[in-house]
Amino acid sequence: MQVRRSRAAFGLGIVGLLSFLLAFVIGACGGPAKLAPEPAPAVEVDPGPDLTGPLSWQKLEAIEAWLETPQSQRSPDFRTELELQLHEGRVTFAQRDAERANVPHDALRLRLEAARDGFRGLLARSTLMPGQNARAQIGLRAAESLLGTLAKPAEKKPALVVIDRSRWGAATAVPTRLTALRGGWSRITIHHSAEESSDGKGGSVEDSSHTLRLIQKFHMEDPGHRWGDIGYHFLIDSGGRIFEGRDLKWQGAHAGGKDGANNVQNIGICMLGDFSRRPPTPAALKSLELLVADLRSRFPIAANRLFAHTEFTGSECPGPYLIDWVKKHR
Repeated sequence: MQVRRSRAAFGLGIVGLLSFLLAFVIGACGGPAKLAPEPAPAVEVDPGPDLTGPLSWQKLEAIEAWLETPQSQRSPDFRTELELQLHEGRVTFAQRDAERANVPHDALRLRLEAARDGFRGLLARSTLMPGQNARAQIGLRAAESLLGTLAKPAEKKPALVVIDRSRWGAATAVPTRLTALRGGWSRITIHHSAEESSDGKGGSVEDSSHTLRLIQKFHMEDPGHRWGDIGYHFLIDSGGRIFEGRDLKWQGAHAGGKDGANNVQNIGICMLGDFSRRPPTPAALKSLELLVADLRSRFPIAANRLFAHTEFTGSECPGPYLIDWVKKHR
């Protein structure tokens, strides 16, 4: 019996030793091999358009572009907010442009119809929060109200009378010294002639014509200029008469810049007289307003693309009164 117990104890000892050695080997080798999971690939999250800063056309265009992306469909709450901002912005800009009468009615109508239909689509959803629903209701009423205003017959505008070049005795332009318009008109710049000879009370057509001929002669014959024609496209005297200057098929020569860069697509309007110390006459300002409105209706010139000459050169032209006028009309 003693022998059997010894053998059994020995057998258990061997088993224990083998178990110890096996545990040691496994521990030394780090246990059963476990492969670390590969890190998940980084997923780029589209943050959407930048909503900081004031309302602008660039912001609305960015919102509209993002709403066309697949990412927008995965963010329904954010998408709803951006849709509201897009349609509200369309109404805001349409109302401003309608007041300034600087955008054709057809363009305003398309913008407002897009906003109206957008608000209607939002209101048809059952997921709108109360605040969002209220904003959509207000926006819809504003869009429909403005559309009703556009449908009314427009008031008859005063006729724009422009005295042509032959009437004021313009010299023949020299095409070889002119640059043809490229790309269409996109901005307007206001100047004053800064000469004292103009009659501050209006004078006659003949007096103003004489002043125009002197300006044209200087622009074409002065060694520092030698331009192909008078530099401005339109000139307005103190009597409110509008004169045709350089033909609109040619780029102007009035705003300077390297190689004339400031003149590109830039219509030049010159007010006859020196307005550094006195304001233009009411008649002259009324004609300036009519002319700018007419040009904006004929060409795609945005409201904020109206400039004073000083903004390009740092000069005092066209004087403080006209600089203020420009700021109020853009």
